[in-house]
Amino acid sequence: MEIEINGHEYRATKLSVFDQLKVTRKLLPVLSGLTGELQKLQQGEMPMAAVLPIMANAIAQMSDEDCNAILHPCLAVVSRKNAKAWTPIFRQGELMFDDIDLKTLLEIVAQVIGDSLGNFFHAPQDDEIASLSPQD
Repeated sequence: MEIEINGHEYRATKLSVFDQLKVTRKLLPVLSGLTGELQKLQQGEMPMAAVLPIMANAIAQMSDEDCNAILHPCLAVVSRKNAKAWTPIFRQGELMFDDIDLKTLLEIVAQVIGDSLGNFFHAPQDDEIASLSPQD
């Protein structure tokens, strides 16, 4: 996956299956508390401004260890184009570029999660649910 943020090109590989499991284990409790709000947001019943404080509160409740268990694997698979070479943005717990701010960091992590775990977090469609239901 390649993305551009603030004029910089980033490239990310998918998380390994083990890192996918680790990140998912930490995300599920957070996301399960937000499912109602996220559905309302998707259906246009709730503005994003109303969801953000709820999301911020859920994230604030996370321990540093849980937060790092999500951030570190996601950042470790990302490189940034630096002149003609691709340079890892994260090594040994440290960001390699001083201009990566919090907003950029979170956007990168969200993109990696979406790319690596999008199929796992995909909400089943009505016809998929119906096919799983026992037939009379």
